[in-house]
Amino acid sequence: MNARLKVFALLEAQGMPASEADDLVAALEAGAVAGAQCQVVELGGMAPASRGAVFADGWDDGVTAVSEALVGIAEREWSAARRPVGRGR
Repeated sequence: MNARLKVFALLEAQGMPASEADDLVAALEAGAVAGAQCQVVELGGMAPASRGAVFADGWDDGVTAVSEALVGIAEREWSAARRPVGRGR
């Protein structure tokens, strides 16, 4: 059994309706991805100076690309949570 199913089982055992449990789990997932995005953003401008300006530019471009991808993932998770119950997640 995966962690997501275990959380649902625990919430159900406490009497939480499935729709609320699904919203809660999706919000937690989106929050975890958003937290990772915050950590990635902090890497901007932290390329090793010894590698030169071209490397630093690539580093920062990579940080931006990963950050934007994580924002998209978090938004998709949150949007999926807002769909009606029975969406096949």
